[in-house]
Amino acid sequence: MDTKLSPEFIRKRRNRQIANISLIAIAIIAAFAILTSVLRTGISRDEIYTSVVDRGAVDISIGAVGKVVPLSEEIIVSPVSTKVLEVYKKAGETVEAGETILRLDLATINADIENQKDEMSMKRYKLEQQRQESQSTLSDLEMQIRIDEMRIKRMEVLLRNERYLDSIGAGTSDKIRQAELDYDVELLKLKQLKLKYENEKQNAIADIRVLELDYSIAQKNAHLKNKMLSEAQVRSPRKATLTMVNDQIGSQVSAGAQLAIVSDLEHYKVDAEISDSYGSRIASGSKVTVKIASSELTGIVGNIVPSVKDGLINFTVLLEDNANTLLRSGLKVDVYVINSIESDAMRISRRSYYTGAGDYDLWVISGNEATKRKVVLGESSYNYVVVKEGLEEGETVIISDMARYYDKNTIKIK
Repeated sequence: MDTKLSPEFIRKRRNRQIANISLIAIAIIAAFAILTSVLRTGISRDEIYTSVVDRGAVDISIGAVGKVVPLSEEIIVSPVSTKVLEVYKKAGETVEAGETILRLDLATINADIENQKDEMSMKRYKLEQQRQESQSTLSDLEMQIRIDEMRIKRMEVLLRNERYLDSIGAGTSDKIRQAELDYDVELLKLKQLKLKYENEKQNAIADIRVLELDYSIAQKNAHLKNKMLSEAQVRSPRKATLTMVNDQIGSQVSAGAQLAIVSDLEHYKVDAEISDSYGSRIASGSKVTVKIASSELTGIVGNIVPSVKDGLINFTVLLEDNANTLLRSGLKVDVYVINSIESDAMRISRRSYYTGAGDYDLWVISGNEATKRKVVLGESSYNYVVVKEGLEEGETVIISDMARYYDKNTIKIK
């Protein structure tokens, strides 16, 4: 049979239920409070980089990217169309100045040189022959002029005698006129002969000059052929490392084709490029800092390419320590061109947060909290940024990427 519960039992059971519910509610509230405390916006000090605002010099610079390349590199090309007969050196080997790298087939160029020599000899003989002929012709004309001059002198004497005889009544006027006529004719003949001599002389000079020019061209062609023959002896121009060589024996190479590249892999420079918007802030001789990992090398801007390509200006950096062991051909480096110095500026360290002069939201640490603050930053060097407004000397600033907290104004530092 069912027994009716007493009011006292019912009351005690209800009180126990209320107590249990209260304990569960308290536990839930406590857990929620703990969870809220745990999940409260914060960041660990180990996760962030900070910088203390201080005063000091800032070398104002503009950033560029660069690549380490050999200080000197020479491409050896084939001067003629030929083929590779032998290869004496492999890529990566060190070669001495004048050391043979490979041998080309020079039969064709040697034959051309012999033909050129024969042609030059023929032109020289022709020149000498023309000189001799011209000299002989002019000598004959000179002799004929002397003879005619002597004949005129004789006729002048005869004319004088006839005039004298006529003055004493022993001559006739007809003889005088004949003597005068003969004298005038001889004068004209002499004048004609002298004109012919001058014409022959000018023609001889012109003919000889033409032949001299022809011979000079043949000499230059012969010199060019000999130069080509010398260049076809593929030798290293200096002590260097052979970084490329055409080692395909028997392969045909055209005139101007690359045969080898020799590079100085003990000394380097940096080929850099920068946005053309900074064109007015870069000049030859400007000081440069090159960063390789955590190390720094100094140098100056050398040659600047005057043209702009794809919005970039290319220039060369000449390093003071161009034989530094950190340098490797093809290594990518950061380049900073210094164009002014602020000797006493408020500054903070530079990291990825900095994208150029302007307004920034930076987090300033005070105790265990960081507060977002509007800050105006100026120009920078490769390691410092000038603070214009918003920070005081001695304050600590977070310089890590804080983009994920853009909607917060305060965060807890754990």
